[in-house]
Amino acid sequence: MESLKKYIRKNRDSFDEKEPLEGHFDRFRQKIESRKPVRKVNLFMVGAAAAIAGLILTGTLSLIYNSSSLSSYNKNELSLSSISPELKEVESYYQGQINDRYIQINTLKEKSSPEVKAEINKTFNDMDLGYYLLKKDLSQSPKQERIVSAMIEQYQTRIEMLDQILRTLQNINIISNQ
Repeated sequence: MESLKKYIRKNRDSFDEKEPLEGHFDRFRQKIESRKPVRKVNLFMVGAAAAIAGLILTGTLSLIYNSSSLSSYNKNELSLSSISPELKEVESYYQGQINDRYIQINTLKEKSSPEVKAEINKTFNDMDLGYYLLKKDLSQSPKQERIVSAMIEQYQTRIEMLDQILRTLQNINIISNQ
């Protein structure tokens, strides 16, 4: 190694007089510019993605659990459609309207934050639970007119709440796109 250093020091002038070939610096600059930057893994983002996936999984499992527990309410219960054909038509109309709004909300909430999704899912569960409790009351109550009226009002309230959620999600999406 020492001999190489001595050789370089001794012949330094001969090294300095030679210039690289014409266009060398341009080719060198192009090679540097054409290189893609090295992508580094951001562990914070990976952790955040894992946390979000965990929240979604937990929410999905809780929805499945809650819906299976709600289905136990459904056994041996009357519904509006079992009382009269007119009420069956009313129930079908409201359920169709509610299902349409659920589909629209589910599409929009996919673009929302996990907190918004969790709040919407909680609201859905609360609304469904209220309806199933009314169905249970309907099958146990001799005064069906009062409960039928309450169920229709509950349908209307659900539609109003879903419309409000839908408007809020649309406003959030408009703001986030700007």
